[in-house]
Amino acid sequence: MEATVLPYDGREHYELVIKDFRRELPLIQVSPDTWIAYFDSLGDREFIAHCAKIIAEHLRDCEILVTSESKGIPLVHEIASLLGHPRYIVCRKERKAFMKDPIAVRFRPITSSKDLELIIDGRYIPYIKGRKVGIVDDIVSTRSTMEAMEKIVKMVGGHVVKKATVLVEGEHYPDVFYLGVLPIFKRL
Repeated sequence: MEATVLPYDGREHYELVIKDFRRELPLIQVSPDTWIAYFDSLGDREFIAHCAKIIAEHLRDCEILVTSESKGIPLVHEIASLLGHPRYIVCRKERKAFMKDPIAVRFRPITSSKDLELIIDGRYIPYIKGRKVGIVDDIVSTRSTMEAMEKIVKMVGGHVVKKATVLVEGEHYPDVFYLGVLPIFKRL
């Protein structure tokens, strides 16, 4: 599917609307002819709670949720609470000394110039193995982070049944439930 591209008209902000809930996002120039609406949900409890209620309905048949650090954590925490899940799994972006038999997948997100790893502590395998898993992220752009989380789930014997995000930027993926689109702005 083609990315949503709007002409850049000199504006400084983009108004994001999710089911009548509004946020004004600054436009950030990322190349000589391209701007993106910068979305940072960290600390915006009101916005996260609003989005979590909608996404939770889509994830009702999931037994456990998986996200990556860091922006996905408050969102998945709220969703897990709404669904009555006692636990969720966070894929870390670096190995920690306390991890036992870590499971890792290499990937390259759009925000990085080098390959990174997503890692879970091997102690979390029993929470995922044989279970219906929902993967949650705040924004899906290239899909690389979501694919890395899906690989980890499959490696440890989980079954990804749903994928959800607040926003998609660029491509829209038919298997990912999303609440809104962040357009890309181009000088024409």
